[in-house]
Amino acid sequence: MEKEWFSEWFDENYLLIYKHRNMEDAGSQFYLILKEVVPEKGWKILDLACGEGRYSSLFKNRGYNITGIDLSEILIKSGKKKFPGLKLEVCDMRKISGNFDLILSLFTSFGYFEDEKEDRKVISGVYNSLNPGGLFWIDFFNSEYIKNTLIRTSITRINKGVIVKEEREITGGRINKKIIFESDSGKKEYFESVRMYTKNDLVEMMNSNGLKAEKIFGDYAGSEWDERSERVIIVCRKQA
Repeated sequence: MEKEWFSEWFDENYLLIYKHRNMEDAGSQFYLILKEVVPEKGWKILDLACGEGRYSSLFKNRGYNITGIDLSEILIKSGKKKFPGLKLEVCDMRKISGNFDLILSLFTSFGYFEDEKEDRKVISGVYNSLNPGGLFWIDFFNSEYIKNTLIRTSITRINKGVIVKEEREITGGRINKKIIFESDSGKKEYFESVRMYTKNDLVEMMNSNGLKAEKIFGDYAGSEWDERSERVIIVCRKQA
């Protein structure tokens, strides 16, 4: 059986190409969450597809009880080294369980699966893992913005003499990207594919799984959403 793209892409090269994602960048959304959710210190928080845990570390440093999960053993191992003491676990987001007061899905960590039913399984798991009245915060790209600003090809030179070429296209309702790493040691290719859910698609999915959308933002500054917004950030509450 062919491997799912995300089981291969999130490795050392992923860390290399996205090394510019710093803590200041993560802090913008972190402070928006604190402002709009006002989480209590006793809450249990789950960070889905946490990567190395840069968002989780911000919560931990403020005294919150947070656990980060990710399918990539490489990213979890790197995160434990970078953020000692942070609770990070290898786990498939479709198999979560627990009793959380707040669950986070940040920086488009959703829509990865080929079958939409698997995405809905994630949202069902979120509902089942939230305490009554618990909150789900999902941060996704705005599909309309992507369609209007798509850069089909880009080439970047990064450290150690590595050149990265990224080729993007929208097909079959997904944004697909081929990532090609070239260096003196050879060439390596990866593939990335995310379903292009609209704001209405996401709201419908939340509502049909017992999660009522209470707030919607268009960026990390908390601006009101419109079709030109870069992001779709939805705050949902678990219904009885």
